[in-house]
Amino acid sequence: MALDMVDLVWSSMRDDEFYSPNDLANSLKQPVQSVTRVLEFLKKYKFAEQISRREVIFRKVANNPNPGDALRVLQMMIGDVRVERTEQTSISQKPKSASTRRPDLEDRRKPSGMVN
Repeated sequence: MALDMVDLVWSSMRDDEFYSPNDLANSLKQPVQSVTRVLEFLKKYKFAEQISRREVIFRKVANNPNPGDALRVLQMMIGDVRVERTEQTSISQKPKSASTRRPDLEDRRKPSGMVN
């Protein structure tokens, strides 16, 4: 399911109006199967609700953010976390250089009687 299809279906729906997958598919000139998948996605994540079980009728939930925008934000957040984890991994794998060693602490760790 493409993000542009989610945006297309979402933007064609008005708050508190009822839609069948066939009506939306006809008005958008899109395949019914594609529109149905988007509606199921919107229902699963509470952007739309299914009104009737006998006949598949959906309604856009009022005052919800655009699902495409929400997905883009989540993708950016996931990308940020991945970058942060990669940076942390690369930092923790770097060997300590002589300049980052603390000689004052190294002397404490040596057993007595050992000389530099």
